[in-house]
Amino acid sequence: MKPRILIVDDDERNVILLSEKLSRDGFEIDTASNGIEALEKVKPVAPDLILLDVMMPKMDGYEALRRLKSNEETRHIPVIMLTGRTEVEDKVMGFEVGAEDYIIKPFSLREVSARVKSFLRMRLLQTRLVETEKMAALGEMVDGIAHEIRNPLTAIGGMARRVRDHEQDEQYKAYAQQIINSVERLERMLMRIDEYKRILVSVLEKGDIDRVILASVKAVKDLAESKEIVIKTNLMTDPPPVNMDFGNLKIALFNILQNSVEAIAKKGEITVDTLLADGRTMIVRITDNGVGIPEDEIRKIFNPFQTSKFEGAGLGLTISYRIIHDHGGDIEVKSSKGKGTVVTIRLKPAEAPQAKVSEA
Repeated sequence: MKPRILIVDDDERNVILLSEKLSRDGFEIDTASNGIEALEKVKPVAPDLILLDVMMPKMDGYEALRRLKSNEETRHIPVIMLTGRTEVEDKVMGFEVGAEDYIIKPFSLREVSARVKSFLRMRLLQTRLVETEKMAALGEMVDGIAHEIRNPLTAIGGMARRVRDHEQDEQYKAYAQQIINSVERLERMLMRIDEYKRILVSVLEKGDIDRVILASVKAVKDLAESKEIVIKTNLMTDPPPVNMDFGNLKIALFNILQNSVEAIAKKGEITVDTLLADGRTMIVRITDNGVGIPEDEIRKIFNPFQTSKFEGAGLGLTISYRIIHDHGGDIEVKSSKGKGTVVTIRLKPAEAPQAKVSEA
């Protein structure tokens, strides 16, 4: 997803100039005209960085910064102060409260852009470090779960099947079948855990993205047809090769397609398109007309610690996110509740065969 920047300044001209420049740089922009408005917006907007003017009506930048840095939910958002004050004391005050940097007015838009990009690169590295640590913890957790429940689950399933096959009373046979259904659901969860463990290493080589897409569509076809869902493919002819691990990338696309199928209650359509961006980047776009995802949940859907589910939007999308990033790619989700979801995957063109080992 595009990084989001909150611009806080009471000078409308500054806001327009900064918004236009940073939008052209590929950022999503939100604005506020004073500290109070900024504090009201920061939670729903969830910016990746804040450009904060010092001199503003109602609440100045120092007080807004103080409140941002005293709140556990917002204290880690980097803040760059915009000020016409050049005195050392003013800068020291901002740094003591928690500002990451200062830009003196009148400023150069190129300088602002460069500093914003620098801080967002740093924030991305920090985020990926946290994600790596979470993934490592998740790996240990799911391995322990699999070990603890696999043997008892096999016994329960076996005994339930014996009861079902030999019981004469139809009601008890139905009870046994319910147990079997629950066991099979847990067995699918264990398969997903094993799947997670298998993707710890991706061996990348040049390949045809169309082959992976068609194999993933075929794998989810039965589930889609059971709900009267049509999956359409609009694929490029002879697409440029990308570096990929066929098996892992198939898992990633299958999980996304499966999530799209699960998002459609009955009847619907899923479309898979491939195209090139900038003449080089391979785009895979998966569109469905399912229930959609609320806006405040989109940024959480790849986080395994936001849900206890191991299917659908739980561990499945976490695995997809990890695989795609392991391939040097990027994934973006846009959704409207009640209208559907668009998942866009960007993969770099193949330069040369290589092997990549996950850091986790």
